[in-house]
Amino acid sequence: MLWEQIKQIIQRITWVSPPAITLEWKRKVAQEAIESLSASKLAKSICSQFRTRLNSSHEAFAASLRQLEAGHSGRLEKTEDLWLKVRKDHAPRLARLSLESRSLQDVLLHRKPKLGQELGRGQYGVVYLCDNWGGHFPCALKSVVPPDEKHWNDLALEFHYMRVLVSLIGKIQRRI
Repeated sequence: MLWEQIKQIIQRITWVSPPAITLEWKRKVAQEAIESLSASKLAKSICSQFRTRLNSSHEAFAASLRQLEAGHSGRLEKTEDLWLKVRKDHAPRLARLSLESRSLQDVLLHRKPKLGQELGRGQYGVVYLCDNWGGHFPCALKSVVPPDEKHWNDLALEFHYMRVLVSLIGKIQRRI
């Protein structure tokens, strides 16, 4: 029975022979293709192709970024940790060496200053007025005695930054 049904279906199918490829047929197909083209269809086709390529490029770019992130993850944290270690451990030591060497250099070059009246007191010591010391007229001198290493380091950093600031202000004043 199945075989009979297949035969009937095959008999109902009409066989059409393919058109002969002649010069006339080619012209007709080309003309139909040209007539079927419109600006909107062409624009949609171009946009569709552009969107497909753009999406694949974006996916490739995103994959490259993910690969870079995976390869460099943790480097920023390591760099920040090293920077904090330098800032916490090494900067105070260098500033302290700078303070001690500058103090020694000042005493050797200008001798000990003659302290004048007291201008104020702070956490580490006393600030005095000096009429003349090291070629400066008048000047202030801070006499300090920090209680421990941490305070020494803090003082050294303060000295370093103040020296840079005073030097900068002096240079600005000379230019004005």
